[in-house]
Amino acid sequence: MKYLLFFVLFFYSITATAQTFVHPGGLHTQVDLDRMKTQVAAKAHPWIDSWNALIAHPKAQNTYTAAAQANMGVSRQRASADAVAAYLNALRWYISGDTSYAACSRKILNAWAYAVNQVPAGQDIPGLMGIAVYEFAVAAEVLRLYPNWSSADFNQFKSMMTTYLYPNCHDFLTRHNNTCITHYWANWDICNITAILSIGVLCDDTSKYNEAITYFKSGAGNGNITKAIPFLHAGGLAQWQETGRDQEHALLGVGMLGSFCQIAWNQGLDMYGYDNNRLLAGAEYTAKYNLWKDVPYTTYNNCDNVQNYWASEQNAFGRGRLQRPIWEMIYNHYVVRKGLSAPYVKAMAEINRPEGFEHDDNLGFGTLCYTLNAAASPYPASPAPSKPTGLKATPSVGKVWLRWLPVATANGYNVLRSTTSGGPYTTIATYKGTYPLYEDTSVINGTTYYYMVSAINQAGTSSNSAQANATPTAAGALPAGWAHQDIGSVATAGSGRYANVSNGTFVVSGSGAGIGGAADGLSYVYKAVTGDATITARVAANTWAGGGAQKTGIMMRESLSANAIAFSMTSGDGGVREARCGRRTTTGGSMSFETGNAYTRAPGWFRLQRAGNTITAYQSTDGIKWFTVGSPVTVSMAGTYYVGLAVSSNSSKVNTATYDSVTVSSAAIVHRRNH
Repeated sequence: MKYLLFFVLFFYSITATAQTFVHPGGLHTQVDLDRMKTQVAAKAHPWIDSWNALIAHPKAQNTYTAAAQANMGVSRQRASADAVAAYLNALRWYISGDTSYAACSRKILNAWAYAVNQVPAGQDIPGLMGIAVYEFAVAAEVLRLYPNWSSADFNQFKSMMTTYLYPNCHDFLTRHNNTCITHYWANWDICNITAILSIGVLCDDTSKYNEAITYFKSGAGNGNITKAIPFLHAGGLAQWQETGRDQEHALLGVGMLGSFCQIAWNQGLDMYGYDNNRLLAGAEYTAKYNLWKDVPYTTYNNCDNVQNYWASEQNAFGRGRLQRPIWEMIYNHYVVRKGLSAPYVKAMAEINRPEGFEHDDNLGFGTLCYTLNAAASPYPASPAPSKPTGLKATPSVGKVWLRWLPVATANGYNVLRSTTSGGPYTTIATYKGTYPLYEDTSVINGTTYYYMVSAINQAGTSSNSAQANATPTAAGALPAGWAHQDIGSVATAGSGRYANVSNGTFVVSGSGAGIGGAADGLSYVYKAVTGDATITARVAANTWAGGGAQKTGIMMRESLSANAIAFSMTSGDGGVREARCGRRTTTGGSMSFETGNAYTRAPGWFRLQRAGNTITAYQSTDGIKWFTVGSPVTVSMAGTYYVGLAVSSNSSKVNTATYDSVTVSSAAIVHRRNH
């Protein structure tokens, strides 16, 4: 009996991991491809609308020429572009029947198959190379249907995948370039597990396929779905790991993980449904936020101390601006196929229909590729939108900020302007996106402008909103008690100006050797204070001239000497977005730093506070909720010192920052000029 039990267990262990692969079975099965072909031939909506976008795209042309390299890592972006072109041409061939597109796709895939002769190496490799690898694999999975792609060429392509590209992806997931395990954001892991899954399917390689599935379920890094979507909230929402970073990368990850689940689904494995449809909850959360609706937020940190301690509703970099074509795949699976409720994913699919193509990282044209039936995916999905309400115009220096309440079914807005109340109005901007705000920089200071906005979608344009007006103001002399000085080594003289708008607006320009080391080089607008003091400011906007890091923020200095005891709270490091608190606690000593939020974008708030001999730095997104950056520092510093606004560029180029809502509270403010 024990031998029979052993045989049953052994047989089960084999069949549990064995895989008979479906071909084609990357992103699309034969059924999927035939559906596209049939619906396009019938000119049926909404498929035909997405198809028309595809055939107009530059990468879907049979004249496209690849730029194959022996080392694919020389330019992962160019490799990805070529993979996308191969994929789109393969789709265009199958749907249209025109073999010139299959020949183009074959030419691209063969060029790389015979050129690559090493494991890719280069910046961010291993790592982001997984995007191009996945795209090449799913392109080949379509083209394998083409009878004139020879067995020799197809085998050469598969050999490239297994010999050179798989080791790159596997190495990343194994070592993570020798970093701590949560160093890399979720999309890095996800693109590599999707690449390995795709290779497994293309090459009928069960071990690779299972490696990817196992990592999705229980991998050590952030590609594990419970780490990619770490926080479950009420209402069927789950927070994406990169929410506190920015929306562009959060959307990339949602779409890439959807592709992973789609490929597994086509092979008979339901990863979409894994862990109680966890991907759906993550997609719903991200969709809701990008529809400009409030979502709950749990603060996030990793082994590198990125400190995503922002309130999510305020950390809106990229929010609603980059509408990646990722929603139709997720909508059609969960809502149309499974009958589940996903109101925010549904809304995102509708306002972006027909999906086109935005970025090589996501393959796009989902309305063509994933729509299951027309009744569930109407085009247009909604009537013309209602008119926007709540328009407010806020003046600044050389610009006016507009904000209004979002319109639920809008996928873009028109901005209208006049210099006369009641018009006539001229449309100064039309844009796609869900974000209900606009920055008008084409203004003349001292002129009063009148604004209206209208909402747009696929069905038409709303009537215009009520009128709002604002008068931008030129910056002039600094207010009483404030002065400007370049400190330390600067290549180009800086300046400081002031305008009485937006709760007091300072415009500071400067170059300088930087903030840090034993001596600073910066442009400084300041006032002298005595005793305890707190400076608070909102960095409303900044302009990076390039050529070095831009450090923009606030500062306390014992003196105006370059090597003075000094404390700063700035952003501009680590890709022009990392916030840091700097501390030079002795004259001529080296400044040390502690990182605040590693993904800080303007507008944002900074605060430095002195209480006795203790200096504390703070950061906020709204000026209401604050978090402490690092630990308070005790220092022996003169009772009279200087607080102010600092800009440097670490180069000869001039950077400019706009600060508003600047307040300085202290026991005593000393009215004196620099000395």
